[in-house]
Amino acid sequence: MNPIHGIFAALLLGLAGTASLAAPGRSADACYVRTAASAAEGSASAAAAGHLGLRRKTEQLFDVDISVSGPGDATCAVSGVARLRGEPGAEVLGLVIRPDPSRKTGRSGTLCQVFVQLTPAAVELRTTRSSCQAQSLCEGRIELNGQRFEHDAKLPAGSPGPCFAK
Repeated sequence: MNPIHGIFAALLLGLAGTASLAAPGRSADACYVRTAASAAEGSASAAAAGHLGLRRKTEQLFDVDISVSGPGDATCAVSGVARLRGEPGAEVLGLVIRPDPSRKTGRSGTLCQVFVQLTPAAVELRTTRSSCQAQSLCEGRIELNGQRFEHDAKLPAGSPGPCFAK
């Protein structure tokens, strides 16, 4: 494993170091939960309750579970397998969102992608905005781009939570 990827993955999952990631059979899960009260204290783009779950599958692949609530009982739930990508020091997890095959509209030439990036203060979500809008991600009711999950919103290991509850 590239040592930079190991460091990024360890930080992303809130682990103390890469040794616990490298050990075979060890779980490396993280669940960040943002309540309506904590969301109200954040920025305008992050003013929504929700959760972000990350679970390592392989060296380069992670299960991602995202749910964000918005106005009028709107909820955006996105999950799938994300790939670790990017240059050392600028890695992100990239999750491709496939269009709903039952929808006749919302198809564009470029697929919608959600990126999960570690920053010093939080784990942040970014999207390919125009592709996600064309694909009508979250039915256009909730914007995932710019959502943040502060590091202190991470549940302790082994705590019950909403991540991967499906």
